[in-house]
Amino acid sequence: MWVQYDHLLPYSRGGSNDLQNMVVTCAPCNYGRMEYTLAEARLRNPLERARRQGSWDGLERLLSAV
Repeated sequence: MWVQYDHLLPYSRGGSNDLQNMVVTCAPCNYGRMEYTLAEARLRNPLERARRQGSWDGLERLLSAV
């Protein structure tokens, strides 16, 4: 599988290209959701998940340095 950027609120529904509206997903998940909102697709916002202690922080430490 390959990864893609996905809009939390789809661009076609008024979502922006800001980093706060973007997540990285697998291509099947991105294409499967299409222009549906997270609520319409019955998905939870991945940014609202509780963090596990010692888990990988992705690119957040790089963003905080900017």
